[in-house]
Amino acid sequence: MKEAELALINAPFEEGGWQTAMERAAWACGGSTGNLVGIGGPMLLPFNLFTGKQADRARAHFDNPALWGACNWRVGAAGGPMTIQHDGHYRAYRHQHGPALTADYDDAVSDLDMQYGCQAVLMADQEHFLGIAIMRGRMEGRCDGSALFAFNRIIRHAQRAVRVHLALDGEAGELLVGEWSDRASPMLVLDRFGGLCAMTAAAEGLLDDNGPLILRGISIAARNRREDRHFQAALARLLSVGDAAIGPHLHQMAVGRCSARPHGRWRLSVMRLPRRPHGLGFDPHLLISAKPIGELLQAS
Repeated sequence: MKEAELALINAPFEEGGWQTAMERAAWACGGSTGNLVGIGGPMLLPFNLFTGKQADRARAHFDNPALWGACNWRVGAAGGPMTIQHDGHYRAYRHQHGPALTADYDDAVSDLDMQYGCQAVLMADQEHFLGIAIMRGRMEGRCDGSALFAFNRIIRHAQRAVRVHLALDGEAGELLVGEWSDRASPMLVLDRFGGLCAMTAAAEGLLDDNGPLILRGISIAARNRREDRHFQAALARLLSVGDAAIGPHLHQMAVGRCSARPHGRWRLSVMRLPRRPHGLGFDPHLLISAKPIGELLQAS
């Protein structure tokens, strides 16, 4: 347990720190697999870390979005932040919804030998959550009191470590926009969840009552629904582009269809930033700059 707690404390500061921390956390709780997962935003699954002997196979299985839907009794049984769900909650979800709904997830976890375990949501808002789960197989069996006692200690250290990581990555976003603070053009920085990391003072007008963008929780969306479908699809594409991928890393579009101002339309330029390989996804991933279309027409 001490090793697991120390690994979690150090996770935000070390390369591969979360991998090590989740391995130690699983051992401390008597589990064979650890999972730290982020759900929500333009990408359904912006962050998904598995550790343990089945990590590679689990990652391959759960790249399938269908396994994160209603069939997934771990997601279905999720509670409020820092509340623990375990095997009894999983049985209740399966009993309530029946084997026909949960069959795909049941088959996947049986194949991976991770039918039992416990979980908690570490942080959540209306659009996203970050959760931790310890999986146990046939040999380990269902969670007993000692496993749940250990997990209760684990999640408290894990939440503190996530908050530290979030603060550090937030500072990176603030430093980034600080370099542009004297520019007139609005600029916003988004993380891998599509959440707002930082923005220049000039960008505040984009989010006012007549602006082309809105905040949903901490997520940015276009005010017009049709524009937002294109905007969210563009964010998802740029966020999913691998570092070695070939293809456009820039997307441009017009927004402001429903603006009350006659010259309220803007051209957004969304650019993917260099990615840090070992973070949780709270660091800057996308840069959005905006130009009034009226100014562009005058310049041309």
